[in-house]
Amino acid sequence: MFKEDLKQLIRSAHPYLEQFDYDHYPEQFASFEASLMLLLREAQDEHAADTAAAAQEVVDAFSEDYSRLPWWQRGVTSSRDKRVLALFLTPAALRAGGYAADLAEQLRGCWNRRYPREPYLAGEYETIMKGFDANLLGLPLRKSSKR
Repeated sequence: MFKEDLKQLIRSAHPYLEQFDYDHYPEQFASFEASLMLLLREAQDEHAADTAAAAQEVVDAFSEDYSRLPWWQRGVTSSRDKRVLALFLTPAALRAGGYAADLAEQLRGCWNRRYPREPYLAGEYETIMKGFDANLLGLPLRKSSKR
């Protein structure tokens, strides 16, 4: 089932957040992107007509999971899921375009409606990588070679 597979993929990326930096992000992103594209190819046939319904199913599944957790773990788990959505899933889907980009936009919309106090924005991979650039008074300190 798509929602369970996507949820498992997102949760499998939680360890990536521990080493989210200039040196590790490109490798982590490439790994996540490859897994996501395989999953989306399979899911496109199942949910091609209605990405909004597929996105709502995924957000509902996350919400059900959070309700089963002890109250002190809900915030940490939802924060990790949201960061994976924002830093890995959305940029990978935007890069792929088409069905994947539409699904990512619908997921973001559903998440932001369900959790209005914890929204996230859509960003592209290149924009996130630019955030790692070191600058001093507007002058670059290193040239990014991992792009």
